[in-house]
Amino acid sequence: MSRVCLMLARLTLSAWVGAATLFVMNGVREVTSTDFDSLTRDRLVALRFPGYYQFGFVLLGVALLCLLAALSGRVLPRVRHAAVILLAGASLAVMVLDYTNVYRPLEAMITPAGQARPMEFTALHEQSKRINSVHVGLCLCAAILVCWPAPGGRQAGSETNDG
Repeated sequence: MSRVCLMLARLTLSAWVGAATLFVMNGVREVTSTDFDSLTRDRLVALRFPGYYQFGFVLLGVALLCLLAALSGRVLPRVRHAAVILLAGASLAVMVLDYTNVYRPLEAMITPAGQARPMEFTALHEQSKRINSVHVGLCLCAAILVCWPAPGGRQAGSETNDG
């Protein structure tokens, strides 16, 4: 069971990094495109970002649960396992803070769509970009650590895997 949990943690952490990157690349292109008016851009943000956060919360939540469940099986070196849990947990915490303290106020500023944006919008949007970079970066570090091969070619879960 521990190995299945480890596999799911690897999958969900890596999937979130890829999904977040793809979402941001496409989302930024759409909301900065001159092909759309401000009303359409605001509607795109309001339609797409709740799904972004929901998908991220699910993937990171599943990853954390799987990492915690895999602890008893010692499928990773202890220190690395702890580091992955801390990184994934920090990524999820930063994402929750971003959603509640930055995205929700931004969403309120563009609802209803097409209205003039207050002065605080630009600063809050820049803050959101930085915070998202941090949380995806933390998740990327967790994904790299959890996917990295065991030192010396040892199999994960071997009795000498204490490092």
